Amino acid sequence: MPQSVDLHVKSSTPPTRQNPGAACEECRRRKVRCDRQQPSCGLCLSSGVQCQVTTPRPPRGPKRGYLKALQARIATLEGTLLQQQHQQHQQQHHPRDSSTAVTISPEDTTIDGLTFHDNQPLTWDFPITTDENVSLHELCVGTAPGTASGGSSLDGGSVQTSTSPIQGFETPDTVGFSDVMLGGKMSDVPDNLDGMNISNLMQADLDQLYFDRVHAFAPVIHQRRYFSWARSVAKTEAQSCLRLAMWTLAASVSAHYQNIGDSLYRYTRRALENLDSKCMGFTMTEVEQVQAWLLLAIHEFMCVDFGRGWVSAGRAFRLIQFNWLQYSDGPEVSLAQTDWVDGEQKRRTFWLAYCVDRFVSIRNNSTMTFNEQAMTTIRLPALESEFQNEQATLTGFLSEAITARDTIVTSMFTECIVVATVMGRALAHRQQSLVDNIYLRETRDFWERHEWVHTILMQRMDVFSMHYPSAVQEAEPMLLFIGMMWRTTVLYMYQLVKSAAQQCQQPPADEKRPAALMDYTRQSTLAAKEMVGLTKKLSQLNSFKIHPLTPIPLSLCAEFFVSYHELGDTYSKQLQDITEAMNGLMSFSNLGPGLSAYPR
Repeated sequence: MPQSVDLHVKSSTPPTRQNPGAACEECRRRKVRCDRQQPSCGLCLSSGVQCQVTTPRPPRGPKRGYLKALQARIATLEGTLLQQQHQQHQQQHHPRDSSTAVTISPEDTTIDGLTFHDNQPLTWDFPITTDENVSLHELCVGTAPGTASGGSSLDGGSVQTSTSPIQGFETPDTVGFSDVMLGGKMSDVPDNLDGMNISNLMQADLDQLYFDRVHAFAPVIHQRRYFSWARSVAKTEAQSCLRLAMWTLAASVSAHYQNIGDSLYRYTRRALENLDSKCMGFTMTEVEQVQAWLLLAIHEFMCVDFGRGWVSAGRAFRLIQFNWLQYSDGPEVSLAQTDWVDGEQKRRTFWLAYCVDRFVSIRNNSTMTFNEQAMTTIRLPALESEFQNEQATLTGFLSEAITARDTIVTSMFTECIVVATVMGRALAHRQQSLVDNIYLRETRDFWERHEWVHTILMQRMDVFSMHYPSAVQEAEPMLLFIGMMWRTTVLYMYQLVKSAAQQCQQPPADEKRPAALMDYTRQSTLAAKEMVGLTKKLSQLNSFKIHPLTPIPLSLCAEFFVSYHELGDTYSKQLQDITEAMNGLMSFSNLGPGLSAYPR
């Protein structure tokens, strides 16, 4: 009877969710709930297994931030060792030299199994912080210590390092090193890039970044053929330079690889200069060399300096002129006579140089390199799908695309060529008018030439807007850039006619100059409004996919608003919108002038 009472009392008491204590190892292995009975739980007792409880258990994984801090210490220690070796070398060979420059003689220097054989001093200017800490060996070969697969923090964001800490070693915020592998002679650079030793994963990622973000506005490379020779050991020097230029431009449009972009750029430029020094005389220049200079020039326009980019672009222009017969098709070309893909790459390379020549020339008001009369022997590029799929197509010429009113131009690259041509005609029109003023020629020639250019401008703008509506232009970065260039050309033409009207005090009576000026004023006002509308769409696009020459139409438009602010208070608000857009692009491109030139 007392026993039944005890059972009744126990059943009325609510059971606890879990008995105190730790679960045994057998229950943990089977992933079942342990009743924590002592000296043996129910599961171990029924299965005849010894019940073992491990207390206390160590915490899982390393402390947060421990791996990054550890790797920063390793990198700092490696830098300290290099500096000590440098000081010892200076004391042995230059006992009187009191210079503190961090230049290291790499003779017989081995770190983490990496041996430097070059006799030139090494330099390293990568700032290594606690946010993106990689060891010296990893930055050289793209592999973290103890990682056999070649992964690095640049590859996937995770780094595997040794777990042995370095006690008592404080990590500074920034540690400066000298430039590894960039001080050597470029003639000693091997084709497989052992001089920089970028890991295979990084190479594949940079290639993909290029075709995702750069190829759209510089469609000059056939992807399958590129990957075919890029994976080959027997690459030419021009091909190696092209690959370096592609990686340099890809790094400039990626936040992930910007820490190696500067070194890639210097490495690429030295390789191209070394290649140019070997290509003296009347030897034929490979198309990859021209492509590399063009891509490097675009990178310099964006990230280095306008003048440096203009000089590099000029090298590509001269190489094309020097090998003009390689790029000329002629009217009787046959698709079966030559390698169509190779010829298409050369055509596209020329047309990219042609567009860069005109866009940058109008920004600088300088003389263009390529004459439009010489374009009669070079066909327009084929569609991108036909080019990549190697579908041989016989395309038309530029003159046909300019004069045809009902031709559907489905290639964005061709549309870019057309707007560059019309803008080049506007620039040539301005330069010719300056010559006419010097020789006091009649203004009749100016107005006839102006009407000719303006008619073509309005016709091509209508064709472009008909086949690419505003919604399509705003969603595609290449079309958005082309739309901006069309509106900028209208504003440029208005500036010309305004200047001519001020110089011509007494126009001929048979010509209606005031009516024409009013018409141009109306068109420029509409173009300025549309330009501001397109500019606002830039904030809705991925900043890394915006056309790198977008600051050119923005800066020209801003100059127009500054020059003709008397047209109304609306222009002041539009100027503010333009300058804000340029300010947003300054972190991605330095092609436009400083915003301090424009009043707010």
